[in-house]
Formats: sequence, structure tokens, C-alpha cells
Amino acid sequence: MTTVTLTNENESSLECMEVWGGNGSRKNHFVRPGLDVWIHSQAVSSSAAGGSDLYLLSSCSSGRITRMMVADVCSQGSHFAELAEEIRELMKRNINTIRQTRVVREISRRLVESSRHGCIATALIGTYFAPTRKLVLCNTGNPPPLLYRAAHQEWSVLKQVPQNTTEIHKSFMVSDFEEYQCFETQLDVGDMLLSFSNALTECFSKDGRIIGMQGLEERVRHLDPRRPGELVAALTEELKQEHPDNLAIDDSTVLLWQVTKTSVPWRDNLLAPLRYFQGATDKTNIE
Repeated sequence: MTTVTLTNENESSLECMEVWGGNGSRKNHFVRPGLDVWIHSQAVSSSAAGGSDLYLLSSCSSGRITRMMVADVCSQGSHFAELAEEIRELMKRNINTIRQTRVVREISRRLVESSRHGCIATALIGTYFAPTRKLVLCNTGNPPPLLYRAAHQEWSVLKQVPQNTTEIHKSFMVSDFEEYQCFETQLDVGDMLLSFSNALTECFSKDGRIIGMQGLEERVRHLDPRRPGELVAALTEELKQEHPDNLAIDDSTVLLWQVTKTSVPWRDNLLAPLRYFQGATDKTNIE
């Protein structure tokens, strides 16, 4: 198994009723009720010159609901910043909704509108509800995430056969229904979810072939799941060593969730109504 000592990672604070993220290079670790989150993003180009990865993380007024979004945006001129700001506002507006149907619908509508101006984007949106340990995922074109089941000690691709394909075509304008995924899954303590932008599946092997989803899964299987805090760094370092072009041309973002036993503090339960009326705090940085 591959292990790498993690360096320059920030132990970051994500409080209740906050939205964090943006674009650019970052390495952060968050501890949330029922969840540990690691996110590594590496920017190699200017967003004004043609898009960027956008990543956002939010927590509701009590901390029970944690939502994430990772989008790979290819745009023209300054359109990335406009789209990113609109999506950030949607995350803030829907920060307390357990069901993510509305935020997914509104974000997808903005992506469709942006496509008419030459902007192409794929997005993965996930909502985790700590009391029930349920995760709802909606994926429109991003690579499917990898799921680690602690009980079986194995990784697998997390995807399902989509339903209601007529509605999918109207709402998300996807050409291949396999590109669209929207479903709910039950998680247990120790389970991990690894999501990533297209840059990782587009990496090359030593012989110059694109590794794709299967190749990435094979590489993740060789990592040490007992050290989740080092897993993302180990994966990206291995890819960089395998071929000089890997993660050097396009922005890359990797996000790892691990389910924990951490419960919602009584103080957060007590202050939840007050935070709700005060509104969401913006901790994003969109360049």
C-alpha cells in the first residue's frame, strides 16, 4: 500500500451556516458532525482564461446537513466568475434544505443557460444528513465517485442506472444518460467517498495511455484506507510520478469524505434557530 506524509494542509474551520470554497489551489481538512472532509485542489491556469474547478462546502444551522459541490467549468472570458458567484448564492440560499432537489434543479438551470454562452460545465452535488447517515448524490457529467465500504474493506464505483430519462434530457441536456446519476445511498461509520474532477481520469499511465475510470480505481485500491488523512496526497503524488503531464495541464480537485461517530454538539442544536435567522456566512474565495 502507498503512504505519503501530508504537508501544508490546513485544519480548517467550517462553522454552522457557512459556505466555504471557491477555486484555486488549497489543501484543507474539516471536521463536521458525523463526517471528516479532506479537499485538495490544484489550479494550473487562470479562471479568466478559460474556466477552472469550482468546489463548495456548506453546513446548515445545526451542522446536521453537510453539502458539497465540485464542478469542472470551461468558459470564455470572465464568465466563470459570474457562474461561480451564482452557484455560491444558490448554495447559501438552500443551506438548510435536507432535500437537494431544489438546489440541483436551480444549479442545472444555470448551467444550461451558461451553455448558450459557450460555457461547458460538469457538476457533482452531494448532501449528507448526519442523523441517518444518508448521502444523496447528483452527478451531471463528472466521473462517478468511488465508495469504500469499511465492513468489506473494498472500493467500488458508486453509480446506478438512471430513471426517468425523458426528464433528465429536458433538465440537464446530457447526450448520454450514463452521464447523469441521482440517487440516495446509506453509509456506515468508516465508509469513505472519494470524488474528483475529470483531470484525474484523464491522467496517463507510464506507457502514455489514458487511465480512465478503471485505471484510477485500480490505483486507489493500492492505497492504505487506514490512513484517510494521507490518502488524497498519496493518490495525487502517485499520478504525478507516473507521467510528467499528469495534473500539470488542467485544474484538479479531489474530495474525500469519511463517516464518523461524531454527533451534533448540544450548543449547535441550541443556537440553530438564531443562526437560521441571521443568514449564511460567506467564506468563499472566487478568483
